Amino acid sequence: MDSAGRRRSPDTVQRLLRIWLWINDALILASSAIVTGILAHFIRKYHERGTHVIFEEVIAVVTLFLYLFAIFAPALKGYRGYLLPLNLALSYLWLTNLIFSSQDYSGHRCHYYSPAISLLSNVVADSLMWYRCCGSSPGTAGGRVGNGEKGSAPLTSTPGATTGAPTAPDAANGTRV
Repeated sequence: MDSAGRRRSPDTVQRLLRIWLWINDALILASSAIVTGILAHFIRKYHERGTHVIFEEVIAVVTLFLYLFAIFAPALKGYRGYLLPLNLALSYLWLTNLIFSSQDYSGHRCHYYSPAISLLSNVVADSLMWYRCCGSSPGTAGGRVGNGEKGSAPLTSTPGATTGAPTAPDAANGTRV
């Protein structure tokens, strides 16, 4: 609902979710680029780098590569939150990175200073997009009406629309609508 008490149209909600996803994707892309640069500097400068830094660098580079393409997903008309599994997997990998970094560099002070994780916000946004587009059952609010592609039929019926089943007069004649 907006400030005047009116319900927002589904297009407005979809647009807001897509903007939210794009902002989150841009933040994730920028953050992974920064972390990649910092960790590359650590690897180059310090020779006793260990496996934690290598793991952190690999996750940062994989995230950077994937989000170079994922940043354009919310702009696609057919995007329905399909990157949710990727966001879930990467959020746990980045949580592992945070744990490794806290073990290596914090001096046991990490429980006082915990950073915000943008991937969790992306998981929430993709979950909402998935639920609004694919997750709810047909006929309920939020159910898909069609996927917008050529030749796709609506998944929910509207009053007065034909469903493809023969009507009573057509069934008597043996014809099909």
